[in-house]
Amino acid sequence: MAAKSPESSLMVNRHIDLCFDLDLAITAVDDTSEISKATSMVSTMPTVTVVDACTVCREGFQSGEGGKQLPCGHVYHAGCIASWLSLRNSCPLCRCSVPSKD
Repeated sequence: MAAKSPESSLMVNRHIDLCFDLDLAITAVDDTSEISKATSMVSTMPTVTVVDACTVCREGFQSGEGGKQLPCGHVYHAGCIASWLSLRNSCPLCRCSVPSKD
């Protein structure tokens, strides 16, 4: 029987928790002054044509329906991202900070 390499032994013992609880993330509130500024940015975000699903609600976009694009490039339904930004001032997917409009 061949001996295991140190690298393969490390991989066996490595566990990465990839679970994401959207309800928990939505209920965890960030600094409210920054949140209200980020929420006001939704109307100024570019509207883009998309073919994928919104990662907040997991529903697809209707034909001809545009999504709101954050500075990081991720796209969401306007209502979904407005709800998210009312609690957190970051992208739901990559956690990039959404700059406030001053």
